[in-house]
Formats: sequence, C-alpha cells, structure tokens
Amino acid sequence: IVKEVGHSEPVYRWRTCTYGDNNMGYTCGLWSLFHIMSVGLVEYNRHNTRSPIPTMQASEILRNYVEHFFQCEVCRLNFLSMYDTCAFDGCQRLSNQASQNEADWRELPLWLLETHNDVNARLMKERLQNNKDKEEPPSAWEVQQSQWPSLNACPDCWRTDNSWNEQVMFEHLYATYYGGAPTYIRIDASEYTDRKGGWSCWRVSGIIMLCGAILLLVAYSSSRKQKKRRRR
Repeated sequence: IVKEVGHSEPVYRWRTCTYGDNNMGYTCGLWSLFHIMSVGLVEYNRHNTRSPIPTMQASEILRNYVEHFFQCEVCRLNFLSMYDTCAFDGCQRLSNQASQNEADWRELPLWLLETHNDVNARLMKERLQNNKDKEEPPSAWEVQQSQWPSLNACPDCWRTDNSWNEQVMFEHLYATYYGGAPTYIRIDASEYTDRKGGWSCWRVSGIIMLCGAILLLVAYSSSRKQKKRRRR
C-alpha cells in the first residue's frame, strides 16, 4: 500500500502531544482520550442520576480496549498488570454498583490519573538509567516533574508532602480534558487547515470527543442489558 500511495511517512502530523517526536502522538493521544472518557463519566452521571454508569463498568471497557487495541506491547502488558492486580486500590475505589454519590464517580478519573502518573515516573526512571552521563537515581524533584500536572502548571493541586488535593486535582482534570481544549495547545489561525487538505484541529477534537461518547454509550448500553437480565 505504501508503494502504491507513494508515501514512506504519514501525511498527517500530530499537532500536539508529540514533544517534538511525531511517533509519540498516538500513545499520548490515546491517554488523552482515556482521560476524556473518565471525566466524561462524571459529567454523564451528573445528568443521568436515575441511571448512572458504575465506575468499574467503564474501567473494564477501558481495560479491554487496551488489551485488544493498544499496539505498544510493553505499554499494554504493564497497564493490564496494574489493572488486574488492583494497583492503587482500584478494586476498592471502583465499583460495579451504581452510585448516586459524585465522590464515587470521581474515583475513576483520579484512579486513572494516578495510574498514568505511575507510568510517567517509570518511563522517566528508565530514561535516566539509559543516560550514561547520569548515574545517580532520580531526585524527588525529577520524579515530581514527571507527574501531571506539574507543580508549575497547578501548584494548588499538590500539597507540601506531594500528595494531592483531590478537589483541586479533579477540577484541573475537568478543565483540561472536558471543559475545553488543553491550555498547552497553541495553534495559529493560519494553521487550522493544512494547505494540502489536512484535517483541522476542530475535526480532530470532534473525533476524540465522539470516541469518548461511543465508549460511554457502550457502557450505558451494557448497564441497561444487565438491568433487564436482573428483572427477568
């Protein structure tokens, strides 16, 4: 196909999430989609209090998506291992039972962020280990800088002992992944549409939101089916 098309590299480029390397765009973009979905569950349940989606029902869909569609083998196995062994007390924080309490719904996006930050810390340590010029273990500051959000980006999200202020942390998650485009995205107006007919950033954002809505719809549909089975 590549020979017929005549391109050795993808025509389209990630406009954010790459840190200078276009090959990093997919993994970072996928994590962004997961965060949109997790915060979106809270928003969905706020408006559907009669039939809220259980947090573990959504997390199971996320887990199965990673198992079958995440092409990074190491990333996939690490995530599945963390999920299946109840890392960060996931088996207690997430539940198959529908709840009317928003604090219970928030456990999903907060648990996912904690999981993601653990991945960030591990990758940072691996990069430092591969750096022959640095033999010392990562400092506490370096570990903190690998976390999201950084202390500079959201100083009120972190306490002095590096623990979270969960209320502020969730509000920052919501503002970043659901309340609007991430604040770190900077695209000039002239760049909205590629001269070669590339997709605009608004189309990409729409697709991400649509994927998140589809995942929530699948979770909701599954919840309805389970309720019908129980009635029978």
